[in-house]
Amino acid sequence: MIIMDTCILRECGLGSSSADLLRTIRQVGIERVAVPWMVMEELAAQQAVKYQQKFRAAEDAVRALRQATPWSIRTMLLGSPAPDRVRQHWRDAYGTIVDVIPTSESALREAAFREANALAPCKASDGGKSAKTGFRDAVIWLSAIEYAKEHPEEVTYFISSNTRDFGDGSSHPFPMNQDLRGLTERFIHLTTLDGVVSRFAQPAETHGDAVRRALTSSDSLQIVTEELMGQLQARRTPFQCTISRGRLGGDVKRASVFGFASPVSVLGSFRDVDAYRMGEHEWCTATVRWVIYGTAVILAPIGLAPAGCAWETRVLFNPSSDDPRLTVLRSSNSTALENGDFNAVPAEHWLDETEDLDSDARIALERQLRNMLVFSNSFEDRQVRKSLSWLRHAVRHELDEN
Repeated sequence: MIIMDTCILRECGLGSSSADLLRTIRQVGIERVAVPWMVMEELAAQQAVKYQQKFRAAEDAVRALRQATPWSIRTMLLGSPAPDRVRQHWRDAYGTIVDVIPTSESALREAAFREANALAPCKASDGGKSAKTGFRDAVIWLSAIEYAKEHPEEVTYFISSNTRDFGDGSSHPFPMNQDLRGLTERFIHLTTLDGVVSRFAQPAETHGDAVRRALTSSDSLQIVTEELMGQLQARRTPFQCTISRGRLGGDVKRASVFGFASPVSVLGSFRDVDAYRMGEHEWCTATVRWVIYGTAVILAPIGLAPAGCAWETRVLFNPSSDDPRLTVLRSSNSTALENGDFNAVPAEHWLDETEDLDSDARIALERQLRNMLVFSNSFEDRQVRKSLSWLRHAVRHELDEN
């Protein structure tokens, strides 16, 4: 088990190669990667505090603008702050890298006791007269110790660059040294992420042809299609695509699209390929731009049209296997196609042949149309629902036609 302190995750971030390597180690199953409950809450709290500070600053700015303007002005209302939503967002984001190990009540009690008595990793300032700190550090340390004691069959790697409070791993002050009694051989304290990653992942080389073959396999393309469609359906909001009313170049524009009837994914391009040997297998991570196309439901005016969008992802895959086992590690939002993406889409797709949809495509289309009805009725604001009455009318008409 790899257990990390707050500073390690904060330093490596969510979109770094180190974060991707941790996702890879976790996904492949070489080792579990986790943080104590306190670490996850610290990370979420740091972002929530920053958000609330920015929110208050925005409120103050709006108030100051109104006071300084000699006439009545309209400004967008900020509404109420949503720190709980911000915290959950960051818990979910870091949850793509790590699991969370629980902290017991006894560990919390011991951490409080150590802070009150200035016992390591806690400390006192000015001889204990002004402040005692370190409760959260103690919770993190004791959670890792507790996990190691409860899992005698595992080696626990504790990683923290906070050498001021936890030490450098070579020695530990009382009572931290007592915590490690009986764990010396299987509790390894490291100060950098590189120190543990190098134990499990060795750099390797792979050829571009092998990468392309893995990324263009039918299994990989199917996974990409299902992953993106799942994300878009979960959002339940329109997204940007490039649509065409004829041959490509004749009438191409960007439009809001609600969904594809029968989407197809193809490889656009790939870059930043990193290869590692983990155990008996070789694994790669790469940044990949996919092009997804198909017959889409457009909103203005409502109808069908050939459409395409691009989606950039960071993926993990096995380049030397018939089954690449592709996994999307992280991704950005889909975007409309750019000029360089058009070559990935077969030219015949841009012919307006939507009337020849097969039965499966029509079923998928009807599902997307009904999703649009749900979307138009999902707003709590009555005025917003009323403004979307045209959409409900148009969707019902389209359903009747199909």
